Amino acid sequence: MATESGVPGFTKSRLTLVLGALMMAVMLASLETSIIATALPKIIGEFQAFESYSWVGTAYIVTSAISTPILGKLSDIFGRRMIFQITMVVFLIGCIACGSAQSIGQLIAARAFQGMGGGGVQALAFAVLGDIIPPRERGRYVGYFTLSFVGSSLLGPLVGGFIIDHFSWEWIFYFNIPFIILVIAVCHNALRLPFKKKDARIDFVGAGLLSATIACLMIGLELGRKGWTQQNVLLLFACACAGLAAFIYVEQRVAEPMIPLRLFSNPIVRGSALLGFCASVSTYGAGTFLSLYFQDSLFVSPTESGLRSAPQMLGVTAATFGIGRLIARTGKYKRFPMMGAALSCLGLLAVAQIDGSTKYIVLVVPMVIMGFGTACIFTTTSIASQNAVDFHDLGVTTATVMFFRSLGGSISLAIFGTILNSTIRREIPLRTGIVADKAASIIRSPEEIQKLPALQKQAVVDSIALGVSTIYYLCAAVAAVAFILAILLPEKELRGRAGLSDAMEGGH
Repeated sequence: MATESGVPGFTKSRLTLVLGALMMAVMLASLETSIIATALPKIIGEFQAFESYSWVGTAYIVTSAISTPILGKLSDIFGRRMIFQITMVVFLIGCIACGSAQSIGQLIAARAFQGMGGGGVQALAFAVLGDIIPPRERGRYVGYFTLSFVGSSLLGPLVGGFIIDHFSWEWIFYFNIPFIILVIAVCHNALRLPFKKKDARIDFVGAGLLSATIACLMIGLELGRKGWTQQNVLLLFACACAGLAAFIYVEQRVAEPMIPLRLFSNPIVRGSALLGFCASVSTYGAGTFLSLYFQDSLFVSPTESGLRSAPQMLGVTAATFGIGRLIARTGKYKRFPMMGAALSCLGLLAVAQIDGSTKYIVLVVPMVIMGFGTACIFTTTSIASQNAVDFHDLGVTTATVMFFRSLGGSISLAIFGTILNSTIRREIPLRTGIVADKAASIIRSPEEIQKLPALQKQAVVDSIALGVSTIYYLCAAVAAVAFILAILLPEKELRGRAGLSDAMEGGH
């Protein structure tokens, strides 16, 4: 006989099945932002398209960021289950198209299509969790989702390296297919969410303005890595500012705005979004460059570099399981982002002390602390923001918080990449006599660094370490800002009922 869970209409086995499928979906979609990094050199080499190197990754990030808030809002209007399954199908088609690409242009277009599904999958999975689990109990489950979300970004290079070492690059995309089909099948059969369709007009103008604004911002950030004062970069940023102003103007006047601006008057939603932004800076921005340091100073393979980032996963795992249970037990959440920001700041400052001779073992404990701290913030802000709004705003609120996380990662990658590049172009010529353009390219090839004479090799490693150290000091400053935001975050009593229960009784 099936055992009923605490969620109306769900047995324990059915609930476990649905949550497992949603976590798998989050992991697959998140993995696509990081797994591609290891495969890019081989892909670009095969297509002989070195000038398009960065756009294979950027195309996914841009469309993922655009789709996240839009699909979150559409799920509030048309129902979470239907929109989620559509996004999974889009993601599936995108994976097939990526693996089948015969040119770099086709691959970039396919990655853009894939990103439209990937961004929605992540946001909607967290929103469905908010539908079926009460905020007070959500801490027990949200940790698993955070682990899938954060963990996949850290493990992406490792998984990508394994696939590239043993299979062809197409399997970076094809390996998703059976898992996506499994998720679609499970959610089609087991995920039943009562929903009363709203008589609401879709805000097409707002959606268009939001898409254009995000696209201009993301593309400007990518192009800005080669110089922030370029005319086309400044024009894109100007268009993004104009688009944002137009979007705000429109959203204040439409009956059913794409992103209700009243959400940002809620201090918990606003604080959660900003905290997520700050946590993403260190998780996605700083983590990428520490992996580069491992390859260029310790001369390990991309796969081993991914393994050496594992201590962060230990911290993430400890936080996601431990903090979620403490929130469920105490019903309090405010103390945890404060603790997480403080610990993250300490871990980042410790890593910032690196130089060209730092041993790996010295970085292990700081990496654990960093992972623990950022996971505390991610777990808490998901619960706090969903608890702060009514059921009919849950989808767009979750998507907005997720969007700010993506934005934090994207902006930090662009800015930190520029900082590292400028440091390399300044320090390596000064210390070794190698010209700036050669210095900028040599860090992408650990083999070339190893071939240098001993003194030059050490000077290059020291220069890279200086750039990475600067990045981590900046991340520590951002973590300090996060600590202030956490202090200001209001604490609202966690509800004991899920949105699903209210919908069933109230007919929402």
